[in-house]
Amino acid sequence: MDLRPRTLVATLVIALAAAGAVSAHMAYSKSMPAKDAKLIASPDHVQVWFTQDPEPAVSQISLEGPNGEVSLGKTTVGDEKSLVAEVPATLAAGSYTVKWRSAGDDGHVMRGDFTFSIATAE
Repeated sequence: MDLRPRTLVATLVIALAAAGAVSAHMAYSKSMPAKDAKLIASPDHVQVWFTQDPEPAVSQISLEGPNGEVSLGKTTVGDEKSLVAEVPATLAAGSYTVKWRSAGDDGHVMRGDFTFSIATAE
């Protein structure tokens, strides 16, 4: 009896299962401000949506601007698989980087970042 077809089928099943496990990680879906947005006014909050519900215990949002780190309000879990952080002060014109950290259903901590900018008043 030739075992090669069985070996091939078993290998394919294992590969597909591994691919499914990899895709099970939480991922960035969208944000407000949007990635690479060019705003004309300071946002009052930053919100990041994910493909899974974020784990509150490990979730964080931070913001860096032209003058260094910006103090944000507490990061909370929002509606529809999101994290929200209040921006308590008006942001000056310039480029900003949002950094996020969270974990989804599988418990793996994921990190990411995106930028947006605020235009100077004309």
